[in-house]
Amino acid sequence: MRYIFLPLILVCSLSFSQQFQGKAYYMSKIGVDKSFLDNPRTAQYRGYMEKMLKQNTEKDYVLEFNSTESIYTEQKKLDIDDGRSGFNWMAQYVGDNIGKLYKNINDKISVNETEFMGRFFLLTDSLSDQKWKMTGESKKIGKYTCYKATYEKEVEESTFSFGNWEQNLNNKKKKMRKVNVVAWFTPEIPIATGPSWYGGLPGLILEISDDKTTVLCTKIVMNPTEKTKIKRPKKGKVIATSDFLVLQDAKRIEAREMWNKSRARGGSARLNR
Repeated sequence: MRYIFLPLILVCSLSFSQQFQGKAYYMSKIGVDKSFLDNPRTAQYRGYMEKMLKQNTEKDYVLEFNSTESIYTEQKKLDIDDGRSGFNWMAQYVGDNIGKLYKNINDKISVNETEFMGRFFLLTDSLSDQKWKMTGESKKIGKYTCYKATYEKEVEESTFSFGNWEQNLNNKKKKMRKVNVVAWFTPEIPIATGPSWYGGLPGLILEISDDKTTVLCTKIVMNPTEKTKIKRPKKGKVIATSDFLVLQDAKRIEAREMWNKSRARGGSARLNR
């Protein structure tokens, strides 16, 4: 089976029209350590915190794509209405910072238009070279035959806990660990993209397992009646991703300090933008 695997993908890809458009709908979930919810000092906030965690770790996205470009956008849900509406401080601890993520396969670039602290930023990068390894395994996802590919990467060790986030942010020497990323892609839709920043395979990625993050495709619409022109995002300040992460870390520490002050007053925290 391994010997005919790649030729089969190539034949399938070549037989597909080069001019096509589609939409893929995904649900994404991030697993987090919820042990901090058991802290008796914050018991009165438990229900609110659980709702905030769900809002920030369980999201729905739509990926609009053609043969060379794609844009990945979160499908917004109603905010939690409990008297604490406003700045979503927990988004600074968990989540993926994706606002409108544009990818161009030909130009090999990605542009992420994201909002942070009430301001918009454009994070522009080259598409990363993810060194996928084909396993030869296959399975059906809906009506599509998908194939398994993996690659290994290093990530920073971190834990979602208010007790040690500030310590982690101020620790110059980050602990690293290896993570095995697993993708299932279908050559029946021959575009080298997928949800989030994943891509580089000879077919659309329909499923991803990446450490604590799982992304699943729930629906695909090919060649919809209403054609959408995929546009590169232009709203916001252009900033290097490395500089953006420094800014984000500084605001995470600020959020931690505001949370402590709010807990001491018995009220809700709002950060200055």
